[in-house]
Amino acid sequence: MSKSALKILDTAEKLFNEQSFTGVGVDLIRDVSGCSKTTLYTYFKNKNELIKQVLSVRDERYRRSLMTYVDSHTNEEKINYILKWHMEWFQSKTFKGCMFVRAVGESVKTQEEIIECARQHKVWLRSYIYQACESFENHRIIADLIYHILEGLISRFLVEDYDADVAEQAYINMNTMISSLESWKPRV
Repeated sequence: MSKSALKILDTAEKLFNEQSFTGVGVDLIRDVSGCSKTTLYTYFKNKNELIKQVLSVRDERYRRSLMTYVDSHTNEEKINYILKWHMEWFQSKTFKGCMFVRAVGESVKTQEEIIECARQHKVWLRSYIYQACESFENHRIIADLIYHILEGLISRFLVEDYDADVAEQAYINMNTMISSLESWKPRV
């Protein structure tokens, strides 16, 4: 990808994250990136295509970062490292909640490609958590609950700001839940 296209993508991602998808127009992206409108439309046929590409790049970066952070650990440790990676993200200056959820929230049904990008991102995260939980006897229940905890924390810390006590309690609750579910035998 050319330097101009990357500059447009980086600018669009930053603006979409800071403001919103609907509130940021191509003229603002053009002005902030320093690229002409012709250059912008050379690489991205319309705003929907630009949003889709921003989400795609963000998804790749998210996956790579999370996997690099987590994959060198044992399966039993991976769950805590998945949560730890997210806790670091929640504390970052650029944390504005989940861009994929926001993209769906700001989309209309005709923007299927944008909605599908968000869906694929969430399906991947859920699958990644499932893989990390495979060594647990009740892995499906544990994975679902961990996924729900993460999604809830994204909203909570967006609305209430990061709180170290809440974060520590989330680790305790998650590990207590895992221990309890590992000793639990479902009735047949």
